Amino acid sequence: MTTWRAGQLEASSARAAIRRARRMGVALIVSLTVSGALAAWMLIQTLSGGSGASVPRAGEQIDASFAGLRDTSGAAVDERALATRYRLVTFGFTACPSVCPLTLMGVHQALEQLGPDAARILPVFVSVDPERDTPRSLSAYVNAFDARIVALTGSPQAVERVARQYRIFFDKRTPDANSGSYAVEHSAFVLLVDPQQRICVAIPSTDPPAQIAARIVRAIRASGAALNGNTAT
Repeated sequence: MTTWRAGQLEASSARAAIRRARRMGVALIVSLTVSGALAAWMLIQTLSGGSGASVPRAGEQIDASFAGLRDTSGAAVDERALATRYRLVTFGFTACPSVCPLTLMGVHQALEQLGPDAARILPVFVSVDPERDTPRSLSAYVNAFDARIVALTGSPQAVERVARQYRIFFDKRTPDANSGSYAVEHSAFVLLVDPQQRICVAIPSTDPPAQIAARIVRAIRASGAALNGNTAT
């Protein structure tokens, strides 16, 4: 009887250990994949036209102006200076956990690979969280990736208008009752827009940074923007 009870206790302990291991395994998998899952969710929302927004598409003519927005020094974008420049535009916020940092890494890599040709591009990061993203925090954020990236912000109404022009949706979620913190869901694309205000390419920000960079470089050279005469292969 004692042997039977000991066996039962051992089996019970083994089952408990298996359950603990499974819980730990699930927690580990969740922690390792939550960023990827968030990115995938954002892409699905974007491609399904989340919040009623249309999806940016290559070849589409848009109003690419940044009217109503200001850079971190408080200056408006000189639209006349963009008459011969490409706009490389992405939307996000400084508290974004994964997608925005990886996107800006890709933008930085593209600018580095383009060398002198990068001067033909205005890389822009538009904040979809103007309430929290102050000029100082935005400046520090983009400079951590590349000092050439221009951060823009403005009133919620101005940001929403520009986002619509670029076929981007965003939605501020309900703040946490205790901490007051909140997330901002937004569609995730890197948009290359030519001087004629046509979208050359819309790259999902869920792509790895190296792939984002490669697609930007190919699009620039295929569009004839490269000063060295290279073309896409």
